[in-house]
Amino acid sequence: MTALGDPLGLGRTAEVFARGDEEVVKLLRPGFPERVGEHEAVVAALVADAAVGAPRFLGTTRIEGRFGLVFERLRGPSMLDRVAGHPWEIDQAARRFAELHAAMHEANGIGLPDQKAEVARMIERAGPCLPEDARQSALARLAALPYGVAICHGDMHAGNVLVTPRGEIVIDWETASCGDAAGDVARSLFLMRFGSIPAYVPRVQRGLIALAKQRFSSVYLRQYRRLRRIDDRDIAAWRLPIFAARLGEEIEEERAGLQGLIRREMDLARHMG
Repeated sequence: MTALGDPLGLGRTAEVFARGDEEVVKLLRPGFPERVGEHEAVVAALVADAAVGAPRFLGTTRIEGRFGLVFERLRGPSMLDRVAGHPWEIDQAARRFAELHAAMHEANGIGLPDQKAEVARMIERAGPCLPEDARQSALARLAALPYGVAICHGDMHAGNVLVTPRGEIVIDWETASCGDAAGDVARSLFLMRFGSIPAYVPRVQRGLIALAKQRFSSVYLRQYRRLRRIDDRDIAAWRLPIFAARLGEEIEEERAGLQGLIRREMDLARHMG
């Protein structure tokens, strides 16, 4: 561990260290079961082989008893940071983001976890934060949705795209699944439009960020539609399960807003039914 130096990044389940100039090692934190890392290794190998703009996966390792994954070392800001420093590039960035997402959805995801099963698991995890009628409605809606075979990232947002010298690279594939592209688009639109803004951001900046998020999401969706046929009704059908599953992530500052979105979706369904 001494040879690796200080971590480059810290997460809930793992720490990321540089190993030389060309590699990083993602080590599970002590106490986390190795199956977490083994699952991520399978996902990393599959998406790397699919050539969908993922980091090169270089295998697994073990350091002082801790399971680790080895990736190429990437250098460059996230697309989110790039746009924050160059706001006049927001439309260009959103179009490129759509191109990355559309290309991902053209790739075959067989071998990855099932998208609908993962969403159902997160809905159940929401517990008492999700009223019983909403839980049942979300699960019923989910059951009626189509299966798919596309590679779906599950957490595709501008903070998870790095702008590197060799092009844009999508990172953080832990939630990748095999499923319906419309569900992955619905998830990204939620993150763009409703994802929480950190509390430390000043009020004036929060307003500007909110406007920028709406602009980014609109340009993204318009460009995605140019690249792949997708029906707004198919995206809308995923909203209730996506909102309910997000509650399972236990993000306190989003809870009240999500509960309102869920209630609105249910009211809309009753009105149309």
